[in-house]
Parts: sequence; C-alpha cells; structure tokens
Amino acid sequence: MRVPLFYTFVKNPFESLEPFTAKIQEGVEVLKQAVRAYMDEDEEEFDKLSEKVCQIEHEADKIKREIRNSLPKGIFMPVDRFQFFFLIKELDKILDSAEDVVVWLSFKRGVILKEVRKEFLTLLEISTSSVPILMRAIRLLPRAVGFIKKDKQLLKEIIREVRQKEWESDQIAQCIVKTIFNLPHVDCAVGKGVDCLTIHHLLETTKYIGNIADHAENAVDIIRVMIAE
Repeated sequence: MRVPLFYTFVKNPFESLEPFTAKIQEGVEVLKQAVRAYMDEDEEEFDKLSEKVCQIEHEADKIKREIRNSLPKGIFMPVDRFQFFFLIKELDKILDSAEDVVVWLSFKRGVILKEVRKEFLTLLEISTSSVPILMRAIRLLPRAVGFIKKDKQLLKEIIREVRQKEWESDQIAQCIVKTIFNLPHVDCAVGKGVDCLTIHHLLETTKYIGNIADHAENAVDIIRVMIAE
C-alpha cells in the first residue's frame, strides 16, 4: 500500500527531550540551593539563585517550543503524538513549580519558622528526589516502547519509585500543615504568636514544593500509558 506523501518519518523523538530534561534537572538543583539560602536568611544568595531558576525555566520554555515545532502533523512516531506532548507539558510544569516556589518565597522574607524548618527541608528533598528518578524513566522509555519485556518491567519499577516519592511528599506536607495549624496565633494582648499572613505563606510554600513531586508522578503516569501492552 502506498503511503501518502504528507506523512514523514522522524528520528526518535525522545532524543529531543535530552536538553529539555537536562534543564529540568539543573533548575531543580538550583531551587534546592535557593530554598536553603532563604532559610539561612542569605537574601543576596537567595535573590541570585532565584533569578537563575527563572532563567533556566525561560530557557527550558524555548527548548519546549523547539521540540513541538520539530514534530509537525503527519509524521510517524513510536508513541502517540498527543501522549508525547502531554509528557512534555508535565515535565514543563516541574520547572514552573520550581519557579513558583522562589517567586512566592520572595514575597515574604525569613518566615520559615523553626517549628517547621526541618520538615520543610525534608519535603524539599523528598519532592525533588522524584525528578532524577523520573529522568531515569525517560532515558529508558525509548527501549521500553515496543516488545522488550525486560525493559518494560524495569521501567514499571522506576515508575513505582516516583509514585512512592510523591506519596512520601504528601505525608510530609500533611505533617507540615498540621504543625502550622497548631502554631499559636497572634495574641494582640501579649504581642506573641504567628500572624495569619505568615501561616498563609507557609501553607502555599508547602503546596508549591509538593507540586514538583505531583507533576513527576503525572509524567510517569503518562509514560505508563505509553508502554501499556
């Protein structure tokens, strides 16, 4: 059967993800440094690292657009075209969340209270640790798309690791929220306690950090569909 001329073949589309995923990993690492600088009340270092996170996110957006433009309609791909674009979208949201964290922190300085400092650092580590595991899944994906059961099984195990990290992140976030709500509120009579604005800032920071693991899990869910038998 003759193939219509408007259909073309392209090289493995997953190769185009390599510079994109490299930016994601770079951005997440810089985010971790920025949050630590914020907690140490090193405003100059925090501002410098925050700007770098935003710059990396901007660079990643340019790469994302280039990937999309390099895959016009009418091409043959080893995976569903729309699933591939959904995967790119979720990967992009990881860096969007990293940018959200530093921008949000910049609105109110020095309010990671000692009561939740340790938990925040744990949340940051657990949530961001889902990203390098996700990158392992993406590197393995080209081999797992097809009939190589061994690679599919290994990829499924990696997917479970990401889901586990997201679950752990949720548990830590819930503990932080519980601690925050149990902090003593401002008592105008004695001038002590935590004001509502600070509580709101802490709660939103918790959400933004946790979103990184959420989007990593969303990405591996898409990968799981791609390799479904």
